Amino acid sequence: MANFRFEQHDYTLNVSPARTAVSLQPGWGVHRLSLHFEVKAIGSFGKKDPHTFAGELQIFDLPGTPTWIGDLTCLWPLGLEEFGTSLQLSTSITEQQLRGLEKARAGADLTLHVNMKATRDAEADAWPAAQGQERLVVPHAEWSRALSSVDTSAYVDVLVPITDVEGRSTAARRIREAQEAIRNGQFEQAVTLSRGALDAVREANKTLQVYNSAKDKNPRARNQAERWAMLTQAAYDLCSGAPHDDAWTTELFTWTRADAVAAVATAAGLLARLEDLA
Repeated sequence: MANFRFEQHDYTLNVSPARTAVSLQPGWGVHRLSLHFEVKAIGSFGKKDPHTFAGELQIFDLPGTPTWIGDLTCLWPLGLEEFGTSLQLSTSITEQQLRGLEKARAGADLTLHVNMKATRDAEADAWPAAQGQERLVVPHAEWSRALSSVDTSAYVDVLVPITDVEGRSTAARRIREAQEAIRNGQFEQAVTLSRGALDAVREANKTLQVYNSAKDKNPRARNQAERWAMLTQAAYDLCSGAPHDDAWTTELFTWTRADAVAAVATAAGLLARLEDLA
């Protein structure tokens, strides 16, 4: 929470992130990035007294990336209320900046640093401005949903249920561990954990049995269950290359972040699908 103290008038403005802290509005190659806050006045302030907010947006926690993103502006002065007022600060952000941020954050939460200035517009008989800083941590899921709104990416939320079935609960835990491995740059480990998560899918759907009976069929002649089995077994065979070092084959495999994300997403989707099956 950033605090703006106006000593001469004996009041303070407390600025904290709103429940939905960021949003993106699409443009032509340049988009509007907005940060949302709640402002609460405490002390001897005048109700509806107008204040102007401005600032700059920076990022310090991603090595190898520029720190400055842009200047922040508020379209309208903000009138103070005892119970709180919503504040929106906006800046322009290019598609190149968004791509750079995505590559640098690598699936982790996004930490933004906001340097803000609040100016009292009601009168100028004393120094009318105060400054503060806010460290804004945007969760991965929230930032990904915002990106989806400007067509720079697509975010798919896969909920893997935790059940009482031992194999499936273990598989769900492996998906969580695989996501953590990706955040830590351990891409091969993430693929290995995805393979382990697929064990529950293969067991529940009798995948190997269905696969063996369908693999010699004309692909167009396979029924739906057989096609799911082909997909599941193909994903399992691919991910099996991570924990194995077979001469001249899997020992030569390399795994990128994109590979790991695809493996985890596939395993998570197939695992979540079990919830709807008898």
